[in-house]
Amino acid sequence: MCAPHAGGTAHAYRSWPAGLPDDIEVLAVQYPGRQDRLAEPAAVTMDDLVRPIADALEPFVLEPLALFGHSMGAAVAYEVALELERRHGQAVDLLTVSGSRAPHHREEENRYALSDADLVEELRRLDDSFGDLLAAPELLDLVLPAIRADFRLVSRYLRTPALPVRAPLLVFGGTDDPDVSPDELRQWRTCAGGAFDTRTFPGGHFYLSDERPILEALVPWLPGKSSAP
Repeated sequence: MCAPHAGGTAHAYRSWPAGLPDDIEVLAVQYPGRQDRLAEPAAVTMDDLVRPIADALEPFVLEPLALFGHSMGAAVAYEVALELERRHGQAVDLLTVSGSRAPHHREEENRYALSDADLVEELRRLDDSFGDLLAAPELLDLVLPAIRADFRLVSRYLRTPALPVRAPLLVFGGTDDPDVSPDELRQWRTCAGGAFDTRTFPGGHFYLSDERPILEALVPWLPGKSSAP
């Protein structure tokens, strides 16, 4: 299961199947309020996202199951892992979180309250590649409400104290991420009840736009593949 960043869609993981072994199925989450779920109201709380995702994953809990989430999706994947473990015990074989501070080390933020112009500048700060997309007013009208709703949801999310997951925990990040430093990535150690490792890759917050090295680092940890450290 792959959970996207704030304002993101399942489309973010469209190229992953081609870079993974043929026996790995990619299940990408589509949050409400965008693309084919545009007519649905956006989630207000983390629980609004987590419980439906956990429900959808019920048929897979007896199969090898790995969760991946980037940025906001990291918190979503972590909470889904906790929910599945609450329901079923050892239900997840691997949790990978990316580009995110640990759930007990989050800072209060108000990006959701920025004006449209300031919000666009904030998105450009995180990733220059947003520039062309955000220059089109008709696209802005479609994407900004979902981004703003996700930022509002994230601003309300904090888990303290952090709960450790039973699954092995792998933490990824970009070496030049302006929001999450390598030291902050290592703070996820508190959330690990077993195997734990961190990996950094060249790039900023959206370093995973080049998925090849990320998938190469991820595959050895996947259930049924070569053993992880």
